[in-house]
Amino acid sequence: MVVFKYTALFIKFIASNFNEFLEKNGPYMSAAIAFYSFFSLFPLSLALIAVFSVLLGIEGFEERLVQGLKDQIPVLKEQDDEFIRNFFASLESGRAITSYLAAIGLFWASTAVFSSIRKSINSIWGIRKTRPFLQERLMDFTLLFGASFLLLSSFTLSAVLTFITEISAIVFPEAPISNPRLWESLAVIVPPFLTFLVFLILYWWLPNTKLTFRQVWPTALAGTVAFELSKASFILYLRNLSGVTGSIYGGVSAIIVLMAFVYVSSIILLVGAQLTARYAYYLSVQEQKRRNAMLSRNLDRIRSTSSLSGMPLPAPSGASDGQRDERPKVFVPKN
Repeated sequence: MVVFKYTALFIKFIASNFNEFLEKNGPYMSAAIAFYSFFSLFPLSLALIAVFSVLLGIEGFEERLVQGLKDQIPVLKEQDDEFIRNFFASLESGRAITSYLAAIGLFWASTAVFSSIRKSINSIWGIRKTRPFLQERLMDFTLLFGASFLLLSSFTLSAVLTFITEISAIVFPEAPISNPRLWESLAVIVPPFLTFLVFLILYWWLPNTKLTFRQVWPTALAGTVAFELSKASFILYLRNLSGVTGSIYGGVSAIIVLMAFVYVSSIILLVGAQLTARYAYYLSVQEQKRRNAMLSRNLDRIRSTSSLSGMPLPAPSGASDGQRDERPKVFVPKN
C-alpha cells in the first residue's frame, strides 16, 4: 500500500508538471532556444577565431576551437570533422570578420541565445516584470563571456591535468597524488561539475526575483543528472542507430541530430526552471507556516502569563475604598 501510494503521488507530480509545462508553452520556448543556440554557436566561434587567431596571431586556434566544441557538445564527437570545419570555411574565403567591428557584431549576434534563455526562464516562473534594457543586455553579454570562458577552458583542461600529473610524479613520486588514474578520474568529474555550475547560475541569476542557494541547488543537480543522461543517450544513438537518421535526412542528418540534442537540452533547462519555481514556492510556504506556528506559541505564552515583569498589577474589580490602590498616580496640576 505504501509503495502504491508513493507511486501514485509521483505519477500525479509528473502529470502536474507536464500539464503546467504545456500551458506555459514550454515546448515552443525550447524550440526557440534551440534555434537561437544553433544560430549563435557558429557566429560566436567565428568571433573567437577572429579575435584569437587573426587579430592576436595565435596559431592553431581553429583546431583547438574544434576540439573544444567537441568537448562541450559530445554529440559532435560522433560526427565527421568536416561538419564543423565547413562552418569555418568562410574565414578562408573572405576576411570580413577580421576587423574588431565585425567581431563585435558577431558577439552581439551571439547574445540572442542568452536573451531567449533569460526570457524563457522568466516566463516559466510567471514573472512579467522586466529589468532595465541596459541591465538585460549586460546580463546577456556576461553570460556570453561566461560561455566563451567555459569553451576556452576546455582547450587547456587536458593539457593542465597532464602537466599536473607529470609534476606530481616528479615531486611526489610515491604519494597517491602522483597516480595518473586520480587525474583521469578528475578529468571525468570536472565536466559534470561545470554543467552543475551552469545550471546553478542560470536558475539563480536569470529569474527576476530573489533566490537563495537552498532554493536552487537541488534542481540544478537534477538538471545536471538529466543533461548527462541525455548526452549518453544521444551518443549511444549515434553509435548504433545513426544510419536511420542518415537514410532519412541524408547530408543534413548531422544538423538534425545537433538541433535535436539542443532541443532536448533546452527542455531539460526549462523543466528544471519550472521545478525551481515550485520548490522555491514550497520552501516559502513551509517557512511561512513555521513563522505562524512560532507566533501562535508566543501568543499562547503571553495569554497564559498573568502579568508582565516590570508592570504594576491591575486593581481587582469591586475593590473597597479601604484597600490599597496599587495603580500609578497621575498628577493633575491645579488651575
